[in-house]
Amino acid sequence: MRRKGRIRKVRYGVVGLGVMGARHAQWIQDTGGRDYSLAAVSDQRAGVARKIGKALCVPHFTDAQEMFDSSLCDAVVVATPHYWHPHLAIRAARAGLHVVCEKPLASTIGPAQAMIAECKKHKVALGVMYQSRTLAIMKIMKRIIDSERLGDIYRVTLVCSKWYRTQAYYDSGMWRGTWDGEGGGILLNQAAHHLDLFGWLAGPPQRVTAFVSTRLHKIEVENTADVICQYGGGKIGYIHTTTATWPGVEKFEFWGDKGVMVAQDGKLRVGTLARAISKHMFEHKENRADYIFGPPVKWKQYKLPAEPRFGHMSIIRNFAAHLLRGVPLVAPGAEAIDELMLSSAAYLSAHKGKTVALPVDAEEFERLVASMERKYSTGRGRGVRAQARRELRKLLTVPRTGKSKTTKRR
Repeated sequence: MRRKGRIRKVRYGVVGLGVMGARHAQWIQDTGGRDYSLAAVSDQRAGVARKIGKALCVPHFTDAQEMFDSSLCDAVVVATPHYWHPHLAIRAARAGLHVVCEKPLASTIGPAQAMIAECKKHKVALGVMYQSRTLAIMKIMKRIIDSERLGDIYRVTLVCSKWYRTQAYYDSGMWRGTWDGEGGGILLNQAAHHLDLFGWLAGPPQRVTAFVSTRLHKIEVENTADVICQYGGGKIGYIHTTTATWPGVEKFEFWGDKGVMVAQDGKLRVGTLARAISKHMFEHKENRADYIFGPPVKWKQYKLPAEPRFGHMSIIRNFAAHLLRGVPLVAPGAEAIDELMLSSAAYLSAHKGKTVALPVDAEEFERLVASMERKYSTGRGRGVRAQARRELRKLLTVPRTGKSKTTKRR
């Protein structure tokens, strides 16, 4: 039931108390103050819910709907496996609660679109846990790009290979590395933050050509991906990501008519050209084939501040400020779907051997994932993704109506 009247302090509930959900609950409890507090927690595992609820001194629930109906919360953090995100976000929205969702928004496009539409219909805010957007280095890069200091950007390169994982990591959860559980590999899970940053900084591409492979790991899904993004007008993007390389690299490069920007392993430098290439190329009269120098470049190394210990809380604080004072969301749900579109286009391209135009056809991608399940699934994921999709269909077919029942706190 929606809390009546103006929200004076955002009361957060956390759904899903696995590794990240438990951390979110603890962090909200530790950092809460004037704008927000931890109000309740929920997990299907009764022992886990009870343990964390008691440790944090808040009511705990084993049924998320009961927490939604309890009038204890103004907003919820959905931290379950991603295939349950749409289902829980929609139920929360129908209860009048604002939603912060862990990444990715969903495992496929259709359910993500449904949760965005449902939150809009019920006039609740939807934010996504893309906390990398709040990093100082990323905010500076965004500011430089938006200022057009680099001029027209014609090439963007992203290499993110710092996601090294052992076989034990993939074996630690039944859903990890499976088509019928996780619904994809590095493109859907580990690289989601960087794919979001790529689209946020470079913009969504028009067409995608991709190649995926599985090196070394014994998993059903890909652990390595190479993606070529076409923007039109001569602009091109390239992405490489893997969980099977050590040591890894995190590197962004933006090449423009007026300059170049390079961010690597937490360091940022920008080179500004004395003359735009588009002008120098025609003004310079040297006609030799070799040893021709372009315009002088002035480099600046940026001094970056230390990042806060709990980066995820930047999103929590921003979301509360949005609800209380109308501050723009750092990562609204409507933007988060761009990352899912990019990964889905890459999957379609890689597995169908074709270049794929964006936006992606949601049903075509759903059919692809279903075919990958039939072809490669060993059953280790226990069909949880399909189960979540069936539950979502039922939820969308029969909208929840009437007043919420009153439930007891636990």
